[in-house]
Parts: sequence; structure tokens; C-alpha cells
Amino acid sequence: MNARYLSGPLMLGLACLGQTAPVAFPGALGFGNAATGGRAGTVYHVTNLNDAGTGSFRDAVSASNRIVVFDVGGTIMLKTAVSAKGNLTIAGQTAPGGGIGFRGGEISFAKQANVIMRHVRIRPGSETTSTEDDALSLYLAENVILDHCSFEFAPWNNIDGVGNSTDKVTNITFQHCLIADPTGQQFGAHCESVESDWAWYYNAFVNSHNRNPLAKTNTVFVNNVEYNNEASYTTHTSTDFKHDIVGNYFIYGPATSGNTWFQVDKNQSIYYAGNLQDSDKDGALTGKTTTPYWYQGEGTVLSAPWSPVTSGNPVYSAATAFRLVASQSGALPYDQLDSLIWGQVATLGKGTAGPGAGTAGPSSLYTSQAQTGLGNNGYGTILDGTKAADTDNDGLPDFWEKAVGSNVAKDDAMTIGSDGYALIEGYINWLATPHARVLNNATVDIDLLSFTQGFKSVAPAFAVTNSVKGSVALLSNGHTARFTPTSGAAGLGSFAYTVKGSDATAWTGSVSVLVEPGTTTGLQGGEAAMTGAAQADVVWSDLQGRVLRRETQLLDRQDPRPVVPSRISGLHVALVSFAGQAARPIRTLGLQP
Repeated sequence: MNARYLSGPLMLGLACLGQTAPVAFPGALGFGNAATGGRAGTVYHVTNLNDAGTGSFRDAVSASNRIVVFDVGGTIMLKTAVSAKGNLTIAGQTAPGGGIGFRGGEISFAKQANVIMRHVRIRPGSETTSTEDDALSLYLAENVILDHCSFEFAPWNNIDGVGNSTDKVTNITFQHCLIADPTGQQFGAHCESVESDWAWYYNAFVNSHNRNPLAKTNTVFVNNVEYNNEASYTTHTSTDFKHDIVGNYFIYGPATSGNTWFQVDKNQSIYYAGNLQDSDKDGALTGKTTTPYWYQGEGTVLSAPWSPVTSGNPVYSAATAFRLVASQSGALPYDQLDSLIWGQVATLGKGTAGPGAGTAGPSSLYTSQAQTGLGNNGYGTILDGTKAADTDNDGLPDFWEKAVGSNVAKDDAMTIGSDGYALIEGYINWLATPHARVLNNATVDIDLLSFTQGFKSVAPAFAVTNSVKGSVALLSNGHTARFTPTSGAAGLGSFAYTVKGSDATAWTGSVSVLVEPGTTTGLQGGEAAMTGAAQADVVWSDLQGRVLRRETQLLDRQDPRPVVPSRISGLHVALVSFAGQAARPIRTLGLQP
């Protein structure tokens, strides 16, 4: 392999029809997709993991009109709930190492509007000071989109969005999120607001008692996965609402009591199609059609979706939705806790019941995060890391600015580009997709299995097409794509890949490749040339901390991403040590032989 590789989550490239201004980010869906967040403001750097004070997250969100980036990774221990302002973009994907997470309190956007939040983990747990904390509060909030976030261990609801008789909670989107393991009331999502519109795409509700969601809003619910819930889709309201429920998969686990549809009232109007229920807990995805069953009399069955959002965005079969959601929903890269949850989902109900790793999930739902058996009182560990070199400290690393042609020595992050996005949005949106870096006279190898773990049990077959700023070919192992930049190219390239399973599931995604100017002359193994290069000790381990390999590599002190050995597969951690410097943990994506 001739270049270094950094992995990221998946992007869907379709947005609502008729959108004239840029959507929140490429791939933003549903009613919240028009949010602009902090696009008209300034960049704020979170520089520490403190609860409060200069450089803290609490300080970052205490004022409106900010794009919040993270110069540190790890877990922020909250002493109280965080009350955030509106007109914010919170870019958790910028956190180095294993990303960013919160424990001990909720994050609230109560009475705020115009928020974009991506790749953030919120887990109040038993350490929260209030037993009425949610993980996320959207009380009286509007125009909010949450993408690739994880909400877990809240004592009230994992998600709460309630309006009143005069104020709404509307234009809300959740996409690619993981909503799991609520404690206390053990409720997933309480959504209640008249004349309000909510959309849910490609999310997972896992290990929950009820309210998955409680849909007391006009709702679009498409391609979601529900696993091991005692009760799933719920309405139970005296108010008339409309629902589009399409292509979802409801899967029984050890705690499931059979209430796929719970208290769906006769005053509700529902369009439903393609929903499946797998109740046999045999470890295979063999669901059968399920349709809403009514509470206290039959409601209105719609012959077509009530909202154009439903058919105007990508809709997959329930089986493909399961494989897509199981591949990449939630905050990425997966930390120990989310890896545990996805391991439970992957059993499809077959196996020993329990709260820890290697189980099919609990038969008696979680009452504390400590029951996971993970370190740090059950929360697990999110690795820290070191930010990339950024000469002008504008949030755009030097490697990015050199490749795309912006000014390394000038704060130009908030300059609006020809596409309508601020320059820093181009960078943070790249981080939120599967992405790679390569010098323009080298190649980069990308293991497509790492983006498609939900397909691994169905003999996935891959194809690659539509390369930009280079060529792409599939290597002989059938799942590694090699991208070769066009001679002299620089900037953003890309290619598309399609994965097909033996069960007729299929999905097409893309990888964005940053082609950087440079040469590889004189370095062994085709490694990229680097400024400030030095020998470094590299210790490879898996996400459970098991050491797999030790070696020495020539790496850049400012941007020390190691070359991943071919024998290292999947997501791993490289502990990089230069002489006289502290070791740096770096999340990497390996290849499989």
C-alpha cells in the first residue's frame, strides 16, 4: 500500500427535490435538511475536555452563530445539563482519535432553532445529577438535523421533543443515529407536537421498553431498524396525525414481548409499505410482512404517502435497510459501547441473553450503564488523539488547504464557496463520509468491507465505478479498491462502490479521496513523502485493546498516520510513539487479505 488511509462514515448523496439553497450537508434528508447551523458565523475550537470554561464545549455552544470543531477527542464529563443556543453546527467528526462523547448530563436545544449536529455520543447514565435528564432535549426546538449520533443511557427519554398548545417542535430530522439502552423510564424517543413534522431515516432503536418512537407528530419513518424492544412504534394520542411508515425492520430479541405496534390509535392516518418483522430469534434475517394493528378501533389507511419527503428521498427494502443501518448508523468510528450494541444486534436474537459483550442483548433491560461490564463505570473508552497541523488555526488543516487551494496562512474558513457552503463545511463534510488521502503520484487501497459490515453474513460482492480525478480498480481479493490519482491532479476525487448480498440486498455508496500534491521519491515501501519525517514505533491493537503487531515506520511528526499492514483488518488502533514524545492513539482502517 502506497498511501495512508483514514476511515469515516457513509454518505448518502441525495437530497430533497426542489431545494434551491444548499442543504445542511450533502446527503441531508427530511424536514430538517434546510438547517444552515453556524454557516453565517465563526469557528469555535473546543480545546479541552473540561465541563466549563474557555475552550470547553459548554462555552462553545453558549452563543449562537458558531461552527464548533474539536481539537481534542475523548469523553467530556458533564456536571450539569448543557443548554445550547441556536444557529449552531456541531461537528463531532472533527475530534481526533476516537471522536467525542458526553457522559453525566443531557444536551439541550430547548427553545432553539437551526441546528446541525453530527457524530456526537450523548450518554447521561447513572452519573447524571437529574433523573429527569434526557440524552437530547428538543423542547420547543425547530429546524434541527441530527446525523450519525448515538443517544444512550438516559434516565428519562433518550430523545425528548415536546411542544405545547402554541409552540411547536417541527422540521426535525434524525438520520443514521443509534438510540439505545435507555434507563429509568427506559424510553426511546418522546415526540409530541401538534402540526409538526418529523423524519426518521436509517436509525436504530435498540434495547428499549417503549416510545420507539412515541410518534405524536406528523411522521415520516423510513428504513429504520428496531431490535430487542418491548414495544416499538407507538402513537396513543387524542390528536390526529399522519404517518408514512416504509421499509422498516422490527427484530425480536430477548426482551421483546411482541408489541411491534403499540397503542396505534384509530384517529391516526397511516401509509405503510414494505415493513418486516423477524420474530423467530434464529440468527437469520427471515422476516415477514407486518402491518399496523390498531388500538380501540381501526384508523385510516392511506393509499399513498402523506408527505413528498417520503418518496423524494432514497427508500430501500427492509432487508437492505437492515444491512445499511448495521454497517454505519451511530457516531463513527464505533467506540467500545456502540461496538457492544452492534454486536448484540448482529445476533438477530440468537444467543445468550445478557447486558455485556458477546450476548444477544438483555432480557431485563438496562438500569445502569455499569451493567455493560465495560471500563469507566460501564461507559467504555473513547480514545483521544492529536489534531492535524493547522498553521492559521482556522479549523482547516494544512494538508487540506494545500490540496484544495485555500490559504494555509490566512483564516478563510468561513469564506462561502461557489457551492454555497463555507470552506470549513467542505472539510467537515468530507470527514463525515468514507474518505481517504493520497499523494498524487501514489495509490491508496481501501477495504470496502469496513463500510459494509452489515453485509458480511451474506457473501458480499463489490463493484467500483465512476472515479473522479483518478482511476479505481478492485483488487484480486474482491473487496479492496485501489485508487490511482490522475497525474498532476489535486483536490477532491471520488469513486462509487456497490455491494450486493446473496440475499438480493444491494446498496451503492461513495468514497471521497483527497489528492494531495507531493512525491514519494526515496522512501521505502512507497510511503508518501512527509515533512518532519522521523522513525516511530507503532503498536497495533484491536478495539478491545489486544496487541496484534509491533513495528517501526517512517512517519510525519505533524500528521503521523501509519501505513496499515495488509495483515491488519477492520477498525484498529495504532499507538504511535516518536522519541521524546508521548504516544498518540490513531484510529485506522485495515485491509483484509
